[in-house]
Amino acid sequence: MTKIPAFLLAAFTFLPFAVQAKEIKVAAVEFAAKSPGFDVNLPGIVDAVTVAAKNGAKLIVLPEGATTGFAYTDAKSLMPYADTVPGKTTAALSKVTQQYNVYVVVGMMEKDLITKKIYNAAVLIGPKGYIGKYHKNTLATGEGVAVTPGKLGFPVFDTDIGRIGLVICFDDTNLQNLLLPVLRGADIVAQPIGSNKMASIYAASYTNHSTMANMSTAVSWMASNVISSNSTGSEGFGPVQIDFFDGASSIWDNSGKRLISAPLSSPANPTKPQTIYATINLDKKSDQKSYWFKHRRPELYQDINNYRYPDDGAATYAPKQVSAALIQYEPKLGNVDENYKKVDQLIRERSSVFNLTVLPFNSFLGPVGLNKSNVAQYAEELNGKSYQMAASLAKKYSSYVLFSMPEKRGDKYYETAILFNGTGAQVGLYRKSHLNDVEKSWATAGDELPIIRTSDFGNIAIMLDDEVRIPELTQMYGIYRADLILVPTAYNQKDYGGPVDIPKGVVLDASNKGMSMWYNIAKYAQAYTLVANYIGGEHRDIGDSAVYALTPEVDYYPPNIAPKKELAHLVDFTTHANNTVYIDQERLIASRRWDEAAPLALDMDSACFKEWRANPESKELCPKAMGIK
Repeated sequence: MTKIPAFLLAAFTFLPFAVQAKEIKVAAVEFAAKSPGFDVNLPGIVDAVTVAAKNGAKLIVLPEGATTGFAYTDAKSLMPYADTVPGKTTAALSKVTQQYNVYVVVGMMEKDLITKKIYNAAVLIGPKGYIGKYHKNTLATGEGVAVTPGKLGFPVFDTDIGRIGLVICFDDTNLQNLLLPVLRGADIVAQPIGSNKMASIYAASYTNHSTMANMSTAVSWMASNVISSNSTGSEGFGPVQIDFFDGASSIWDNSGKRLISAPLSSPANPTKPQTIYATINLDKKSDQKSYWFKHRRPELYQDINNYRYPDDGAATYAPKQVSAALIQYEPKLGNVDENYKKVDQLIRERSSVFNLTVLPFNSFLGPVGLNKSNVAQYAEELNGKSYQMAASLAKKYSSYVLFSMPEKRGDKYYETAILFNGTGAQVGLYRKSHLNDVEKSWATAGDELPIIRTSDFGNIAIMLDDEVRIPELTQMYGIYRADLILVPTAYNQKDYGGPVDIPKGVVLDASNKGMSMWYNIAKYAQAYTLVANYIGGEHRDIGDSAVYALTPEVDYYPPNIAPKKELAHLVDFTTHANNTVYIDQERLIASRRWDEAAPLALDMDSACFKEWRANPESKELCPKAMGIK
């Protein structure tokens, strides 16, 4: 056997991440807490963690509120069962983590003996004992009667198995809660969950929400390994009301691929708590994360720091009937005249009445590979040939038309979308603000995120093609009160995204379909999202033009996706038609922790961002960089 020189051994010993494993086995431990209870639950938690550790798991995640359950009505009724941190829970689990050299994340209710406040906490314990904690930022409906929202920010903890971030259950409804741990460098996000459903006979059933459904699509944006552990079983609330926890705990890798899920538990088919295992590779690079970090533009996200009141002046509330034709066709690359004729034919064949038409990306060119050498051949000035063609379609069919093209403006080029009203008049314009690497070689980025205000549809926002990879754009359009987000695209499913893949049974099959990032846009902006895509052709685009609704995971208006053929796909819906579900744009904005959002608007190379990323225990944002002592 070859001997390793002593100086090399010493070097490996002192490298900070030398012991970090490339692949680690992780576990999500489902647990049916008895509620109210603590002394009963803690031994069961210790036993479950011990079994997972013996089975080789290096990171073990338990559900939200595992030590207490949720059958409490106020802080007074919860206080006797809550624990301090550090406290009995961390002491009991530290014995296991030290013995087996593992890490554990447990969801628990933490009491502060000085302030008498209670926090919904996720606590990380490792081989040397207690490491750190996170307090839930976005509380679910009714949770605030007993629990105080967190003020710890989004800490990420360095460990010898990678950097671990924490979020809790209903945090998933607010996009920034999922982005901040990843921006802070989390390799793994651990998420204790208490996702539940109440039968429709109960008034509180309007709060039903599936965190597991949300996370199944959100991971495609986050680009982090995620472990979500849910409760199973049922709890009584009051004399008759029963709350059912639906299990389906899941583990995803940093490509968004679901590695494993536990079975769904339901009143009709209850399952026993299970522990699931998967192996994640911490050395696996994420193309989505690299793209997102490289192309995000924090200077455009400054309004994320402002609190916009739920009744702000930008909001629209009047229901609007939308009948949209999403044009899906196989283009002839670069042949504007033939492509225009095809679009006109498809619209003409649609006998139904519609008031909005959305065309694919670079609408009459097709997915031509534009570059510095050929852009002059294809780009047009505003009011040029293609522009006039699109305006004529709007006037001919008395329909709003969204069309896009490479635009020449002076000595600059842009990727530009123009919205015409039913008279053919231009009513809105958007220049692509997040360019990909090829576009940067010939195009200038737009510097605005405009909202186009219309009397017919409310507020309209636009994303062009692969801008859907930048989650902050969705966050901003939600804050700006978009009612519709229109996405002209040329998408072949090779470079990003992927199909919606929610654990079987969590949602109806009708809602378990579509492209994950398009699905996310509608949910996290709470704005109907309309996508128009090519089909076939040299670019091998997949079609799937569609409308995505605000809450498909609770089976209200599932995605309406075009068949795989050329057509003007008609979708009908009414904005602001249903306020009976767990979330809408107003509640989303009201619950957003704007006071925790500042890192999203910081340049990632700035001293302030680096200070924030390096200091998980900081109670202030980059105090040294900001000159705060």
